[in-house]
Amino acid sequence: MDIVCFDMEGTLTPEIWEQVALDTGLDELNKTTRDIPSYADLMDYRLGIMKKHNLKLADVLVAAKKLDLLEGALDFLQEIRKHFQVVILSDTFHEFAFPLMEKMGHPLLLCHTLNVDGEGNILGYKLRHSQAKKQAILGFQAMGYKCLAAGDSYNDTQMFEVADHSFFINAPESISSSFPDILSFQSYQDLQVALMANQSRA
Repeated sequence: MDIVCFDMEGTLTPEIWEQVALDTGLDELNKTTRDIPSYADLMDYRLGIMKKHNLKLADVLVAAKKLDLLEGALDFLQEIRKHFQVVILSDTFHEFAFPLMEKMGHPLLLCHTLNVDGEGNILGYKLRHSQAKKQAILGFQAMGYKCLAAGDSYNDTQMFEVADHSFFINAPESISSSFPDILSFQSYQDLQVALMANQSRA
């Protein structure tokens, strides 16, 4: 059975940090990898803002718990699971992804970890790898799996470089137009058709 690797935020769920921005009134926290392609640079920027305003892990968790999956995402995942193994490859963190993973039925999530002190301050983070999404797919392929990938932003293009088939879903035109060789969809139904058309045949 083939593996489909999905990004999480923007692809299947809303952006957690955009909800944090809404909750706190800090508009600068609205930036995502659509704005700052380097995830390390983006997180350094976010942590600087959190420190300045004395925000803690609990503030991010409160925001994450408010979010639901994007409309149609759960039904889409349930259909895809009938035909593929599903893996979430995300630049989020285990420490605050749990509420959304629970709503997805706990698929395998490969992401990063935070360094948090006893008072809930986020001191830093540990990235699994500078190109963790790409490395995960290469690992699956080394075990003989065919991998398909779908995401919405610049940090997903690293997995598109190595996946057997790649697709944008929910990507802004400003991003998808920069990669004309990658099919881009705005509906899960259209993405499902493309995934099914490219799965291995027994």
